Amino acid sequence: MKPVDSPERTKNRTRSGRRGGESTTRTDILTAARHLFGENGFTKTSMRSIATEAGVDVALVSYHFGSKRGLFTAVMEVPGDPISRVTAAASGPRSDLGRRLITTFTSIWENDDMGVALQAMLRSAVNDDGAAKAFGDFASGEMMPALAKTAGLSQETVRAIGSCVFGLALMRYLIRAESFTSLTVDELVDQFGPKIQAIVDQGR
Repeated sequence: MKPVDSPERTKNRTRSGRRGGESTTRTDILTAARHLFGENGFTKTSMRSIATEAGVDVALVSYHFGSKRGLFTAVMEVPGDPISRVTAAASGPRSDLGRRLITTFTSIWENDDMGVALQAMLRSAVNDDGAAKAFGDFASGEMMPALAKTAGLSQETVRAIGSCVFGLALMRYLIRAESFTSLTVDELVDQFGPKIQAIVDQGR
């Protein structure tokens, strides 16, 4: 007669397995992605390499996160899709691009939920080399090309715009310099919109 497992033996056998359910699989994928994005950057990290690192089928990565971009935003804890927001802001008349970009930028950073997540991401990028590499590669390889393509701008122009908006984020939301935090959102838009527009108008 086949022996019947005791509850304790069954419990111990369950614990010895690699997977404990979907939540464990998702956590393993996030852990693997965080490691590989930090080590290799966004562009050079493939969905397959993340699946291999996590010990799961690559289809499970797509199942849980949809795409490599979706996985990256989950790793960095950024709500929503930053690329779609960039392209939405870049769509429209070039003559008002500077104001649209800074309006979109501040509306995201001033949002109670999204702003907190983005500040945590920025703080992580400043303090951790792996996070900095991952975010820097994502910005250079995904965000800036999306802006350049949608708005018809050169890479040089987009780099100048990026230095302005991320410099503003650093000063207002991370360093919290009084000369930046004292401004209202409308004042930020009024002051930075024309500056970014000048970069657009002078660029190619």
